Amino acid sequence: MSAAPQTAGDLPPVTRMLGDWIAGLKFDDIPAASITHAKRCLLDAIGCGLYGGQQEWGRIVANVAHDFSGGGPSSLWGHGHSAGPADAAMVNGTAVHGFEIDDVHVESMFHPGAVTIPAVLAVAEARGNSGEEVLTAIVAGYEIGIRMGIAAGIPHKMKGYHVTATNGCFAAAATVANLLGLTGESAADALGIAATEASGLYSARKGAMTKRFHGGMAAKNGVVAGYLAEQGFTGARDAIETPFGGYLSTMSADADLSILISDLGRRWHIDDIGFKAYASCASTHTTIDCLDTLMGQGLTAGTLNRLTIRMSKAGFTNVGWDYQPLGVVGMQMNGRFVAATKLLAGDVFVDQFSEDRIADPPTLALIGRIDIVHDPAIDALGLARRHTVHVEAEMQDGRTLTASREQRTGSSEHPLSDQTLTQKFRHTAGAVVQDSAVDALITEINGIEQARDMSGLTALLLGKSPKRTGWHEPAK
Repeated sequence: MSAAPQTAGDLPPVTRMLGDWIAGLKFDDIPAASITHAKRCLLDAIGCGLYGGQQEWGRIVANVAHDFSGGGPSSLWGHGHSAGPADAAMVNGTAVHGFEIDDVHVESMFHPGAVTIPAVLAVAEARGNSGEEVLTAIVAGYEIGIRMGIAAGIPHKMKGYHVTATNGCFAAAATVANLLGLTGESAADALGIAATEASGLYSARKGAMTKRFHGGMAAKNGVVAGYLAEQGFTGARDAIETPFGGYLSTMSADADLSILISDLGRRWHIDDIGFKAYASCASTHTTIDCLDTLMGQGLTAGTLNRLTIRMSKAGFTNVGWDYQPLGVVGMQMNGRFVAATKLLAGDVFVDQFSEDRIADPPTLALIGRIDIVHDPAIDALGLARRHTVHVEAEMQDGRTLTASREQRTGSSEHPLSDQTLTQKFRHTAGAVVQDSAVDALITEINGIEQARDMSGLTALLLGKSPKRTGWHEPAK
């Protein structure tokens, strides 16, 4: 006989428990190492946002936000304009997630920086919060969003949802609730509001701009949820766990609620955040690492006969689809295109993804010699090792070269050094602002806990620079 379905009375009140934890979290509760990593997350997200904001989709969203708000207290990074906090979070979140270079947590399948950091800076700029308060709110958002991602798991993803868009709403709401100093009940209301806002379909990965928008949409939803809850607007305080019409019961399957509260306040998931060394979906990164190894053994586009890449179901769903030349996001989200780019260009960063390469003939020809295969044995390793790949290169001379990799360069197991992360920031932010502003941003972020408010940081993010091109004033 199957077990009887759980009723609301059988379930732990996790929405309220999370609300209480969010409301009670203080700077001094967080280990120094986690604070240091939060500052690395802040640096990386701002660099990603400055770069992503200058892409076509970033400019469109900024124009729309300017039309919506017509000004406001919160900066639109790199655009020389400001907007209301929710609209600014939408713009900057879209920008951070705007070129597949933002941070990632493997087990939760989640990009937390794109939803938490734009939300927290938009609200902090409007409310005058200190650096310590900003860092505390960032940690709160990362923790809640990651735990939601792990709890929702593969069933949520396989329903077709994009985790950053859906679970990101909880992360952003938690960030804003902590920053606004909400009570436990009001923070639970914010989570309940976020639950009913959560949406975002993974169909957008092949070419539509909407995949970029998911970070901004979730960031905006979190700001709206926090502000509504602050004013007394209520959300369902059992929205996460309730067995009918709840977030997990509706959008996942058999979710383990204990993941949300086990070791809360003792286990800090922000410590496991990794940063991207390559400008493509994270599910392609271990393939790039393997190809780098094999290229050292003589593999080139010219010496290759056939390449086979074996990966998890989660990875295959992300990047294993047949390539279609539909847009830049499709290039970055397709495993065959990324592998071909590595073999042809030797690098896979922002400069390798441009409109003129969407249907590049040598790349398309090489894609025809690349197979991506789902390997169930990799699924058995668990979500924390979902990036594992086995790569086999059949060579023109009859040799077979093989390589395997569990975790990507930039993961917590193979972290980017502070020097490499700073170099990445200089590349991304430096494409938009002057070198002096890049240096000032690095200094400001490294000492952000000493800041009385965010005015010093946001002044550097707002001002326009002769390096920037592409902004156009919205139509009157």
